[in-house]
Amino acid sequence: MKWNPNSIKVFLDISTYCNAGCPQCHRTSENGLGKTDWLPLIQWDLDMFKKAFPPSEMMRIKIFKFCGTWGDPVMCKDLDKIFAYIIDNSDTLISMDTNGSIRNADWWWDIGVKCRSRLEVIFDIDGINQEMHEKYRRFTHLSKVLENMDMLSQTTSLVKSQTILFKHNQEYKSEIKNLVKAHGSIAHAFVISDRFRGKEIRSFINEHGEEDCLEAADREVLPDGIIAGSTDRYNSYEIKCRWALPRNEIVVNPDGQIMPCCFHANAHFWQRHDPVYKNSKTALNLNAVYSEDYNRNLKSYNVLHTKLSEILNSDWFTKALPNSIKGNDPIGQCVRNCSNRQKKTHQIRELHAP
Repeated sequence: MKWNPNSIKVFLDISTYCNAGCPQCHRTSENGLGKTDWLPLIQWDLDMFKKAFPPSEMMRIKIFKFCGTWGDPVMCKDLDKIFAYIIDNSDTLISMDTNGSIRNADWWWDIGVKCRSRLEVIFDIDGINQEMHEKYRRFTHLSKVLENMDMLSQTTSLVKSQTILFKHNQEYKSEIKNLVKAHGSIAHAFVISDRFRGKEIRSFINEHGEEDCLEAADREVLPDGIIAGSTDRYNSYEIKCRWALPRNEIVVNPDGQIMPCCFHANAHFWQRHDPVYKNSKTALNLNAVYSEDYNRNLKSYNVLHTKLSEILNSDWFTKALPNSIKGNDPIGQCVRNCSNRQKKTHQIRELHAP
């Protein structure tokens, strides 16, 4: 297990702003579907991005993946300028996940023209009509998403799509595939939500102050597929970091911290900002590999203060973390997500070319 800093993939989470209120999202309060109180509002601008990724560092980066764990990247006011900076100063590819219900069609046309085939965008489509789509993807508009998909598909940029399956949309997979194909998607993925906390129903208070809920999809909905980040259908008992190999990918949190994967990144960001989560049993700060070095020297692992190549060549990434995975007390996130010791179904991707 070791990252190659000279051909790295960078997964960026550069905004905690979002137009949506998805009930199971980390940023969403289950009491009204607004932003959870503890989440700081962060939005990278062009100057921050240049500081984190000067041209000399971008030469080492194979692809930037803009994905909104804590917000939607399209909410960044400078996102089009950031894309232009990448295109003009490197050969790096750009990939982005978005709910797609942000900006107008002209904006999507402009980034497609600028980025050409070096850009791919994965749009979230969770139903065949507005009612089905917004059952989960609250405050977004399916017609606007499809319009933006259409416009981007008229450029040479690549349009893709994905659906989170729940009880309410699991029987409409064929119709969803036909819908996204009609609006320019060249590839579609289905996944199952892993955020039911071991239950079949997750309740919340919706935007109208009413009790509401989501129901988990049937486990049989995804009988086939591969584990995300691999070519495998089954995990082994041994922990195999799929972010190091074969992906060679790391995560940049909204605060600039470089993390080995999204499972670590989410937990670390949570523990730094949410006082309730800080001392929970799953918090990374309770594991020696973090408490003895990483958390004591945060700026040494922050891309706004230290070069990415230096971070990836550090003893923490090349020795401490790999040794912990092979040791007797591996980090819980590694056990749960990169072995078969606890769970796997949520990591399966059913892929289609519409």
